[in-house]
Amino acid sequence: MSDQKGYYAPPAAGYGLYVLVRLLWQAASSAKPTPRSTPEPLRSPIITPPPKPAAAPARAVTSPAPAANHHGYIAAAAAPPVVRWQSDRELLAWRAWRLAILMDDDVNQIGPRLLSLSAPCIWDGPAIRVDLTVSSGKEQPSGIYALKPDGTERWEWRRSERCWVTGWVALSGRVVEHARGYRAERAVIRELRLGVGTHLAVRKGPMLRDLIASLEQRYQAPVDTGQAEREVADRMLAHGFKPQCPDLPLMFLRPPWWIA
Repeated sequence: MSDQKGYYAPPAAGYGLYVLVRLLWQAASSAKPTPRSTPEPLRSPIITPPPKPAAAPARAVTSPAPAANHHGYIAAAAAPPVVRWQSDRELLAWRAWRLAILMDDDVNQIGPRLLSLSAPCIWDGPAIRVDLTVSSGKEQPSGIYALKPDGTERWEWRRSERCWVTGWVALSGRVVEHARGYRAERAVIRELRLGVGTHLAVRKGPMLRDLIASLEQRYQAPVDTGQAEREVADRMLAHGFKPQCPDLPLMFLRPPWWIA
């Protein structure tokens, strides 16, 4: 699915940073009321984005499925066509994100953002668009990647700390089909669900409610708490598990990161 200099802030001054951000948000709220509150940012370790995995050979969504080899990969095709999705129903697909608190000089922009798993892409709103004609690379993805609904249960890492948020997106525009998913030009978020990584980092009820409210306001989609994921996180912590990222990370909009 649709990065190197680190983009996360170094470990913050803990409670002092929390108070500062909270005061900034309260000042902004008094000047311009908002219907929902923002999550309470915490200190963050440095996390380096992983390299983007190589994309599987692709085909057009309207063409017959090519045969797979004994490794399960589709044989490469020369210059596969890219076609528009034309149907009376939405093309829904499943994907996952990382999560961070965006820090900005403008206090109105401070808040949680979804981040692509392997590209330096910040999802700033419910709808994003990516140019499919660019070459796949670390700084610019060649599309929005998502999995087919029948393949989501195969990904056991969704129950690990590496998975912060999952959800359903409606793909549109030009769409290319892969063996297990799609690569699309446009996507709109339809539903979100908090993952194990988020529940390991956000333990207090008020913070969790603020986070959900802020995500729903920014992405205009319902956010499921993810009770099963919460229980997984509870069991991990009860057995002495030490999360690599025990708090919501902080980030700043600096190269190579860009807003989609």
